[in-house]
Amino acid sequence: MIIGRGEGDTPGRNDKGLVTYDRATRKDAFYWYKANWTATPSVYITSRRWVDRTDPVTSVKVYGTADSVTLKVNGVQVGAATPLTGHAYTWPDVTLAPGTNTIEVTGVRAGTAYTDTATWTLR
Repeated sequence: MIIGRGEGDTPGRNDKGLVTYDRATRKDAFYWYKANWTATPSVYITSRRWVDRTDPVTSVKVYGTADSVTLKVNGVQVGAATPLTGHAYTWPDVTLAPGTNTIEVTGVRAGTAYTDTATWTLR
């Protein structure tokens, strides 16, 4: 009998936290803290591990410390980000094309560009 939590991927294991159980993958929350607690220039696309998408309309959220952030989907620039609190930016109602989609964000800070890329597949 397993005593403890009965939720998450593995019974008895707490799956919450900033990194995966094996410490191999930093979760989205890790990058939120990085954007809010450090001065290190960065941009990070959230929900990047959710690669197989079923809804063609989605939101893209980015954590970062850049002065400005731009989004491209399959090489096409999307409109301006909606700034949220806590160094977060979002683009609601982004339409994905069937098949593979390349999501790219570029943040500029003090004249230097920082880029992050994710690949999502619309089934």
